[in-house]
Amino acid sequence: MATGNKNNKSDKKAIRFPHELVADIESSVESEKADNPNASFSSWVLDACGRKLKAERRKAKVEAPEE
Repeated sequence: MATGNKNNKSDKKAIRFPHELVADIESSVESEKADNPNASFSSWVLDACGRKLKAERRKAKVEAPEE
């Protein structure tokens, strides 16, 4: 049984965002809701994090010396 901040699929993490960034993200989410009614702040942040990680992996792959 899951309790607290962790379950089988995810962990909860609390972070602070600057007010301006929150406002910009919320505005983007509202625009996105026209195409995707399920858009949310959390899904937006998860998508942004996933894109950042993917870009870092691509960059590391390009910079890695070939053996």
